[in-house]
Amino acid sequence: MRYEGNIYRPPSEWQSYLLQVTIGCSHNACTFCGMFKDKKFRVRSLPEIMEDIEMAKRTLGSVHQVFLCDGDAIAMPTSDLLKILHKLKRTFPEIQEIATYAGPKSTLSKSKEELHLLYEAGLTKAYLGVESGDEQVLKETCKGVNAAQMLEAGQNLVDSGMELYAIILIGLAGKERSKENAIATADIINRMQPTDLAAMTYTPVPGTKMYRDIEQGKFHVL
Repeated sequence: MRYEGNIYRPPSEWQSYLLQVTIGCSHNACTFCGMFKDKKFRVRSLPEIMEDIEMAKRTLGSVHQVFLCDGDAIAMPTSDLLKILHKLKRTFPEIQEIATYAGPKSTLSKSKEELHLLYEAGLTKAYLGVESGDEQVLKETCKGVNAAQMLEAGQNLVDSGMELYAIILIGLAGKERSKENAIATADIINRMQPTDLAAMTYTPVPGTKMYRDIEQGKFHVL
């Protein structure tokens, strides 16, 4: 099994076989995130990925959960992603769950039919970084979508049949818009109806734009 750079996964994927199908994040512009700043996004070649799956079979033997890395595997061409899912299911027929991070822009680039095909092929869970439902916060943090688009991305994942694990960042609006952000975020989650919700706390990350804003007094952490 081969990996390029630091690998990130949701805490709940601690038992999963981590299969790196893309390098980095297709968006990689969020002002608060430093996870993939050292990587230029690219999709790994199918032969490499297929070799890694065979390597995992020889090394691990049995696999029940898989997490597709890096930050946005859903950005892959649907045809390639389907081939990977089929290969995983053939190699590990005991698989119960395959999950991935899903960027909102990448999710919206796929039709509802494509998302359902991915679910039918075995992609059972998607982690969506909603972060906030506040229009101003989404714009200022450069999420790449507005609130309506974020809601559509989440609803499309739910409609596909996948379990949607929505992630929000408490404190992302700072002190000034804390109340407005809380109300708007609660509203988008209530309308999205994810299977699970992770309410995480914003932590300043050195090297990010938001960290520099904090240093310059432009953003006030709760």
